[in-house]
Amino acid sequence: KSTRNPKTVTNLQILQYGMKWHHMAHEARSLVDIYSGLLSNQSVILAMNSSFVDPLRQFESQLKKIESSFRMLASMPSLDKVKQLGSSNEDIEDLENLYQNILNMFEYSLLSLVTTDFYKLQILKEILVWMSEDSSYLQDRIMIIINTVLKFAAWKARRCTSVDAPCLGVLAAELSLLCSHDDSLIAQQASLGMCHLFDIAKCQHDIGKSNPTDSKSHSVLLSSNVEVLAKKFQQNKREIAQTVGQTLLPSLLTDFVRSLLMKLSSPDDKIASEAASILTLTLTFHSHKVTMVSKIVDAIYKQLCENSFHNMKCDMLGVITLLTRTSPKKVIFQLMDYPVPADDTLIQMWQAAGSEATPAPHVLKTILLILKGKPGEMEDSLTERKRFSLDATNVMPLAASQALCTFLPLGSYKKAVAQFFPQLLMALMFQVSYSSELSLMLTDRTLYAQDALRALLNCSGLQEVDITLTKKSFWNHLSEELYHRYRVYLLAKTLSGCNFPQFPETLHYLYKLSVEGPRRSEDNLIIVIFLTEVSFIDCEQLCSHFLSLPKFKSKFQFLICLPLNIGSHQYLRS
Repeated sequence: KSTRNPKTVTNLQILQYGMKWHHMAHEARSLVDIYSGLLSNQSVILAMNSSFVDPLRQFESQLKKIESSFRMLASMPSLDKVKQLGSSNEDIEDLENLYQNILNMFEYSLLSLVTTDFYKLQILKEILVWMSEDSSYLQDRIMIIINTVLKFAAWKARRCTSVDAPCLGVLAAELSLLCSHDDSLIAQQASLGMCHLFDIAKCQHDIGKSNPTDSKSHSVLLSSNVEVLAKKFQQNKREIAQTVGQTLLPSLLTDFVRSLLMKLSSPDDKIASEAASILTLTLTFHSHKVTMVSKIVDAIYKQLCENSFHNMKCDMLGVITLLTRTSPKKVIFQLMDYPVPADDTLIQMWQAAGSEATPAPHVLKTILLILKGKPGEMEDSLTERKRFSLDATNVMPLAASQALCTFLPLGSYKKAVAQFFPQLLMALMFQVSYSSELSLMLTDRTLYAQDALRALLNCSGLQEVDITLTKKSFWNHLSEELYHRYRVYLLAKTLSGCNFPQFPETLHYLYKLSVEGPRRSEDNLIIVIFLTEVSFIDCEQLCSHFLSLPKFKSKFQFLICLPLNIGSHQYLRS
């Protein structure tokens, strides 16, 4: 008979059962050996529960004993084969009782662990992993045991003032995959287990709130409808995904997501496919609650680098898209933190991050923030001065420039590119200037800003400007430091000659840059050149634009006279 409370079976009873079945040692030697082994393991587990051993060492030791017991169960013959060993009805009944009590003893060991500490629910997750490695007939019986333990833990959680169960996320991930199992009994037990797990999670979530009765009322309601809820979870990934996101704390939901992500590399295609479906649905509904986004992105990158032809590659890239919806800054900063130049895997991840229009403005804002940095420049914490270094970890601006070559041409970014045209234009010109300083040392890393600048013009309806500049061999020497200032002037002049449609926004932004705080000297020169050339598209238009802005009237004198020294030419505009 299955037990729900560890107190219902005593060690004396177990010893009595052992004495009763001793005479059957010859007929069912392997079964008696298993019974003896489980009894020995259980004694150690119970002894350690009452000891003062370090909690980590205690858990590891008890886990080893549980694994040993599980391996013994997995080696048992089927109940039908056990019954064949009996020569009489009484023997068959005794053998069946021995068989069932072996399973009950395993259940009792698990219950005794959960009784002392919710943290040890982690062992259930390990058992589910072992089950996935061994598809023996005992799976359904083990699932009944796991469900019984979770039900007991939920009952205990409703009566506790604190619930420390950090493993609920990974345990939920394992159970969610079994809710669609081909064996209906296993699917049913997994679904029931999910209900009890959500009950525990709700108690953990609500403890500490001003109205503690909320948790109890929810738990009672959940327990009274557990059969109905369990049916919803069977073969219904959408219901599981929604309930997981609503019930688990953000840290546990993150564990759930990461566990499913690791399952995408399972050699079992069915498990990988199930994990991908649940993962996608969960992030569709609740990606805003996921923490540690950068680690998830990094895990995807590493998996795809190990296998560029991964069967679940599209699903992994889909995770990047879903995370970018709600955490664009975290995703982009992680994607910019890999070595330059980007490999094919990273470029594909950039494309996935840029596949939707909604997060595009936030993505470009993040890239512009990165482009404020100068490649190779690091802050010296001792002198509070900036120093130059070519350390590989300090080339994020170069990575951001290369990433723009991917993002800018995307159709989903057309509107956002138009919105941020002035900021992108100047940021890339600054980066071209910075790159010219690296040309002798990093020849393979100097053209990203130039390529991105050219992509920006072509994506903004300024193909005519690109054609004109190409005829003047503008792109061939743009990054050369000797000609850079003249090339900046040539770009500004060509833009002015085309009377480009982004003129008002660009002029406004240039003036904003000119009156902001201190910048690098090379930045100031580029701003002056651009502001001077762009300003004289139409003086009347310029005046009407600034005079309509009262706060700029007092500073309009800045444009009255701007002497420039560009190459060997002297320019004076007034």
